[in-house]
Amino acid sequence: MDTLIINPEEPTLKDKFFKERLEWTKKLEEISLKLKTLDSVAELMTTLYTERQRAVEYYHYIISLLISLNRKYKKSWDDRFEYWTKTSQYKYPNEATKNNKIQVELAEQIEIREMLENHSKFILQVINTLDNVIYAVPRRIEIEQINRGK
Repeated sequence: MDTLIINPEEPTLKDKFFKERLEWTKKLEEISLKLKTLDSVAELMTTLYTERQRAVEYYHYIISLLISLNRKYKKSWDDRFEYWTKTSQYKYPNEATKNNKIQVELAEQIEIREMLENHSKFILQVINTLDNVIYAVPRRIEIEQINRGK
């Protein structure tokens, strides 16, 4: 079974994802502030489309990691199931107990899977927020024109 060597000086996956979420949130705040004034619509639109594309590519990268991890997890699950069903001297009284034992053994993989799934959902929401801002830009321009009397 694969084990991760944890270096206390290296940030954990949880820490890395937390930092990335803060960075994406900061970018969205900056974009929202640019939408407020509309001094530079061209720059705003360029930023929006660039950041949206970066988020889409990152989302698909996370999903590809998740696919790979799921494949490894299923293999590990099958190996542990085979061991506890056929090889082990200990026989579990029912399938639920055996499944719980396997989940405990694979807890690290399960945790990483869940963190990746959670992070992918966050990035998907970032993409949705960027889409909403892209939709809002023309409406914001219309409001500005109405305020100027055009």
